[in-house]
Amino acid sequence: MRFSTVSKLLTLATISRSASSFAPMVAFSRASAITTTKRFMSGAGEMQLKHIGYEEMSSILDEYEELGREESGMLVLDVRNTDEIAYTGKISENTITLPLPAIMQYNVFELPEDEFEELCGFAKPALDETLVFSCASGIRSVHAANFASKAGYSNLVNYAGGASEWFNK
Repeated sequence: MRFSTVSKLLTLATISRSASSFAPMVAFSRASAITTTKRFMSGAGEMQLKHIGYEEMSSILDEYEELGREESGMLVLDVRNTDEIAYTGKISENTITLPLPAIMQYNVFELPEDEFEELCGFAKPALDETLVFSCASGIRSVHAANFASKAGYSNLVNYAGGASEWFNK
């Protein structure tokens, strides 16, 4: 039996509310607005992840809103669960919701383009596209970036403050 994309994502969002319990072994200073983390991953080399703060995320979203995905070369993904987004709203009108449980369960970044699009409801990002991840507080977004890195993506950005910071500014 096939579920619609929304049904799959809603089901996954309710299955795993504990995905954020996998705290990353990444250390960075929140005092600095921008840091780069080298993180060693078991069996996959190291991940280059740029951590950004509120100001840089605001600039990214302005560019993303103005130019769109193709011209900006970026895809902004919110990996919070759908119930969290329903409660707070999106950080940007064009931010795409892709809950971490879906990323984990289906290993979506490893899927062929057609399966990715069928499951996620949008075109699979190209390997050279910049993926900007956001969640509630910058933890689940690191995990999502980890999955993307393992699939060959290298232009990875983590909004370290997440929705908690965004909606309290």
